[in-house]
This record gives sequence, structure tokens and C-alpha cells, in this order.
Amino acid sequence: MTDSEYHRTVDVIPNFSHVMTPPFRRRLWQLLTLGQCVLGLALVWQWLCASTYRLYLDEQQPPRPSMSASARQRFDVCGDQVQPQILTAEEDHLNFSVSFPWPSQLHVRVVPSGHAEIEIAVVEQNARRTLLRRSLTEATEIAQMLPPTIGVLELSNRGEVRWSDPRVVHDRNNGPWLLGLMALLGLTLWRAGRVRLRVPPVASRARTVLLGSITAAVSAILCLALLEVGLRALSDRLPSWVAVQRRDLGEIRTDPRWQESARYGARLAPRLHTYCEWQHGDIVRMGFLPPDLIHHPAYRFPFVTDADGFRNSATEPSATEVAALGDSFTDAMTLPAELSWPARLGSLLDAKVRNYGTAGFGPGQELLVLKEYVQALRPRRVVVGFFAGNDLYDAESFAASGGGCAVSPIPAQGGKFKDVIARYDEFYVVSLYKGVVAFLSDRDQCHADEGSSQVDYSGEDLSASAASRPGFNRGLFTVPVAGRTLRFAFLPPYLDRLELSREQLQASRGWEVTSRTYKEMERLVRAQGGRLVVAVIPSKAQVYLPLLSASFSPAELQQALCFCLRDSPTSPRLDAMMRNRLALNDLMGDFCAAEGIAFLDLTTVLQTKLEAGYNTYFPDDSHWNSAGHEAAAGAIARFMRERGL
Repeated sequence: MTDSEYHRTVDVIPNFSHVMTPPFRRRLWQLLTLGQCVLGLALVWQWLCASTYRLYLDEQQPPRPSMSASARQRFDVCGDQVQPQILTAEEDHLNFSVSFPWPSQLHVRVVPSGHAEIEIAVVEQNARRTLLRRSLTEATEIAQMLPPTIGVLELSNRGEVRWSDPRVVHDRNNGPWLLGLMALLGLTLWRAGRVRLRVPPVASRARTVLLGSITAAVSAILCLALLEVGLRALSDRLPSWVAVQRRDLGEIRTDPRWQESARYGARLAPRLHTYCEWQHGDIVRMGFLPPDLIHHPAYRFPFVTDADGFRNSATEPSATEVAALGDSFTDAMTLPAELSWPARLGSLLDAKVRNYGTAGFGPGQELLVLKEYVQALRPRRVVVGFFAGNDLYDAESFAASGGGCAVSPIPAQGGKFKDVIARYDEFYVVSLYKGVVAFLSDRDQCHADEGSSQVDYSGEDLSASAASRPGFNRGLFTVPVAGRTLRFAFLPPYLDRLELSREQLQASRGWEVTSRTYKEMERLVRAQGGRLVVAVIPSKAQVYLPLLSASFSPAELQQALCFCLRDSPTSPRLDAMMRNRLALNDLMGDFCAAEGIAFLDLTTVLQTKLEAGYNTYFPDDSHWNSAGHEAAAGAIARFMRERGL
């Protein structure tokens, strides 16, 4: 290149030295700093928003007609965490709608009952793409990458398997944000090495503000970190309004409403003033009924206990005329206290009735309650609710444990929790914030909650269509009765026990303990001039089986019961169930007649209500709804009036 050519080239290169003035340089530094802050915050936010999507059975698409619909959901408790389980039959397809525009990963533990083949595929725009096909003979952890998919995720199996905690982990692509941040950092370092700025007073003040902001942000982060550590250290001692937020994440926490007692086992804590909230009944929570089959409102109501740990007002138990003893049917934890049968009995008799029922108690604990709490009040009448479903077994278990010392706490029942959990949800400070907001909202709405008796506590699915003929679907019976449609399910353990004959029941250890206990109750109450009343509370199947027998053919009903008791080692015997349906009730009635104890079997009144077209038990739960409690209270009130009790 000649000298003239060189000078011509230099002349055409623009000179930006006049542009890079000190104000422009300061503005450039500010823009670089702002860009780094924005990208840094974006990266942190993307990390916090990484989400886990759990696949629940009730959220899947309807199965193909050629496939069975026998899959069921169960929620197992493993340590301190609920693990959703989907149990499938010999051949099943599970279809879940997904919308992931970025790559994600499916995590699941597959547990075959023997030899099984599984397949994982995605379906998008009618095109099916198989991602994994494998034969299994033992439990296997699977982490399968999923392509960006807006369509259906399909899990298939040949051979019975259990899909344990199936979930999709969706972490957004942070690459572009990270590259942008690195580019800005590189440009900043390059400029810092080439330019030495004199800092004018204005820039000095800006730098002071910037450093102050950074200091404040770091201090806030340190405070939040210390708060997080403190909340994690408290763990089970967290307030209930924080603990409930952790349960939404599938964590199992000690229920603050319960406490351990060497004398009674697990029992309600005294002086509670909190709320009870539930969405699915125990039949769903224990995995015997898919949650998509029954929809009713999420029930929420105040939950209060007295100084002794029973569901009564805080007032002193003076001048009690009737004392009610029993288990979960008496303390009625699925309903507001004013709808329980003891409260309704008090209204019907215009008498002071005090509730001494506790969920999980059997005849053994009820005798202790009579001695420790009831006798001092000298009530004229003591009504004890005998639950035919499990009181014999509770009596035997309590006696075998030595009277309470070895009784285990009420086992935690898992249930469905949030299906989408972001990473920030897992921080305790977030749970604290949500708990405070919910607590303040509860306080503002307490007057509305006190009117909970106006809520429909029937458990009916108001969105369900009417049925013209009986039907059965995966554990749910549908029967048209008296112009209404009833839907209901059974708790298999109570259903299975109906096969026991009177002779088998009378020869059991549970009956021996129960009869001895009731004799002692009668003696103690009589000694104070009172009367003991035994009211038999039937299990749901005892009330509903005659309706089913009249609505289905024997073969259809047998097939439905086989499905309900599919985990039982033997097939159900329908004839034995119908023959022995009231065997325990009759045995208790004969015993009470021989001992001079007032006796009432509530089966007939509940069955009459059912035949009029009204459920007396929650459709998805083994306990009475508000209609059941009202019917029971009315029957007991009439019984006591007619006999001058």
C-alpha cells in the first residue's frame, strides 16, 4: 500500500473520540450495570420458577375405549412426604395432556408386580413417538428426557405395575440469558481495562446510591436466609397456618390438633381454636376411589375444643344432662360442631348435651373418658355410640396394648396436593408469607365462617347429571332413588367384615372386651342414678347393601363388589354379606336386653332416609353427612322421649 492510499484509508475511518465524552461514558457504564442487573435477576427468576408437574389420575384424558379404566390413585406416606401412586391393571394406557415448549424430563419409579413391559410415548398432532420401551421384573427408577411437546404424554403397560410419583420436571432454557450476561460482563471488563474515568461529583453520588442499594439488597437476602434457616429449624413446631402451606407441597407434618397420651393414645389437644378443611373423603384419600368421580365443595369450618380436648365450647361443663361418648361419628370432624348428632340432640331435647367423642377411640378409651371426665358431672343419661364397622377391633387393639401405653398415633393419611410446584414454593419464607395472608383473610372472614351451618354438607356432586338406571364405575355406585340420583362408594375394610357370622363375632376377643367394658359402663352410670343408652352406628355398607341388592342383579353386584375388594385375598361372598349384614347389631341388641341397657339400632332410620332419595353418608367418605347426623339425632331423641329417659 502506497503512502497516498494509506492516508486515504485513514481519512475514511470515522473518529468517535468526540462522541466518547465523559457524560456518554458515564451513561454507558450505567447502561452496562443496569443490563447486568436485569439479566442477573432474570436468571434468578428463571431458576426460582423451575417447576415440577405431578401427573394425577383424575387429570388424565379419558382412556381409549379399547383400554380398561381400572387404574386407581393412591397416596402413600413415605417418611415425611406424600408419594402419589397410580396402580394399573394388566394392560392400561394413561394419557396426560402436556404443554411444554421447552425440553423437560419425566421422573417415575415403576414397580411391577411380576414381569411387565412399559412404554413411554408422546402424541402431538396425531403423530405418536415412542421414547422408551422396556421390560421390567423389579422396581426401576426412570428419568426420561421429553422433547418440547404440546399434546399428550402416554404411559402404557402390559402386566400390572405401580407408577410411583410420576412427575415432569420443567426447567426453562437459561442459555440465552446467561450468554447475554456474560457478554455484558465481558464488555464491562474490556472497557474497564481501556478507559480510566475521572469521577465527577454527580457520578460519585450515583455510585454512593448504587453501593447503598447493593448493601440493602445483600442485607435483605441475609435476613431472608436467616429466617429460612430458623423456620426450617422449627419444623413441626410451626404454626398451623404455616404448616398447612407445607402440606400443599405434599409434606407430612404432625397435626397440631392431635397430641399423644400414655393413657388414651392419640387424642385431640385441649383449647384448640383453629379451622378444619377437607376436599376429599377418606375413601378417596386412601386410594379406593378415583378423585375425579366425585366433586363437592371444599369444606371449611371452625374447629374448637374445650379444656379437656373435646369438641365443646370453652364454657365450663356445668349442669350437663346428657353425655355423648363415641369415636369419629360422635366428634364429627367432617362437619361443623353444631351439625353433629350430640349438638342436634341437645337442640331436639332442649337439654345440655356435652360431646365426649374422639376419632379413633374404641370402647376401652370411652370407659376411661366416662371415669375421668363424665362421672364428675353426674349426667342423667350417657349415650354411647357403638360403631359396628371397627369398634370390636379397636377394643381388642386397645386391650392388647395394655390400655393405651403402646397405642400408635392415628396414622397420617396422604392426599392429593398441588400438581404444579415451583422451586420458590419450597422455601419456608414463601410458606410464611402465604400463611400470613391466609391468616389475615381468615380473621376478616370469621363472621362468614361462623354461619357454616348454612352450607350444604351433604357431599353431593351438584354438577353430576341425573341417572335413569343403576351403574357402577371404578368403585362408585350410581342408583336412581325416589326421583333423585344417589352416588356413593364403600370403604373396603368395613365391607369385607360383613361376611363374619354372629358365632364368629361372639367368639372374638374384641366382643369379649367390648361386652365386659359395656357392663362396667352400665354399673358406673347406674351407681350415680343415671341410665346408659347404647346406639349402634352401622357402617355404610350395612345401610346401603339392601338398596344395591334391589337395584342390581346378583351377578352385577357380585362383580362390583369384586372390584371394590380387589386387594382382598379371597373373592367376596355376597350371600354371606347379606345374611350377616346385621349380625353384630343383633348380637349387641341381645346383650343389652340381657343386661338391662337401653338399646337403639340406627340402621333402620338411616335406611329409611336413604330409600327416600337422600344420602346419609358422604358419597366419598365412610362417615355421616349432615343428613345422617340429623337422622340419628332425631331417632335418639324420639327413643329417649318414648322411654322417659
